[in-house]
Amino acid sequence: MQDSKNKYIGVMDSGLGGLTVVKQLELILPGESIRYFGDNANCPYGNRTKEDILNLSIAMLDFLKERGVKIVAIACNTISVLIDELRSRYDFPIVSIIEEAAKYVTGKNLAETGVFATEFTIKQGLYNTLIQRLRPGTGVYGVPSRSLAALVDEGRFYDPATDAEVNSMLSVMMKSHPGLKNIILGCTHYPIVQDLFEKAAPGVSFINPAEVQARAVAAILSEKALLNTVKDPVTEIFTSGKKQLFEGAIKKLGISRPLTISETK
Repeated sequence: MQDSKNKYIGVMDSGLGGLTVVKQLELILPGESIRYFGDNANCPYGNRTKEDILNLSIAMLDFLKERGVKIVAIACNTISVLIDELRSRYDFPIVSIIEEAAKYVTGKNLAETGVFATEFTIKQGLYNTLIQRLRPGTGVYGVPSRSLAALVDEGRFYDPATDAEVNSMLSVMMKSHPGLKNIILGCTHYPIVQDLFEKAAPGVSFINPAEVQARAVAAILSEKALLNTVKDPVTEIFTSGKKQLFEGAIKKLGISRPLTISETK
């Protein structure tokens, strides 16, 4: 029987955006092995129904459970909206990226913050709910995008359409809330093109929740005495789509650990 300490950290996302979390996990927990599932064949999730998202999420969690994980980081903000319905099904910890981002923002005592995310994430309003619960009175302003996650998932990091969507989101936000200085990139696909956001709005601080989620995973593993004890950790990536898409994102993010990428049904 495999020692629980030596099981993998699971990471899941609707596509390749969760590689931002993988990158942070490798930096913060260099001794841990990681199994990642990206459901590229069904991305983006943000334009789907709640029932679709729940069923697809359960399928990914089942996939990771069958392959031996001790914890799962839900890197997808859209999936994280359904965290309570997912946690009750599994006996390992499941870490929501929205919960950790909300804790980070309120810990900074920001008077107001923007959120860029998918339509589903913005419509459900979980960022606002959690931030208000932790720090009542904080201004939380959301701007959704129907297309940015899909553009990034297609590897179109420097495509004119991607640049145009980034600028459109910023224009909508700044017209409604001029002077806003902090915006959460509330979809893990978005930090892959964070350079485009920073170029378009150099006076704004863009918050990447991947790091705070990775630190939360580290804290939970430490608390439960589940930190890895084996050498030569590996990263395994599984996708329902085409593995070539991951190669470009891995290069752009600077992920250097040897890894394998497999296509699965």
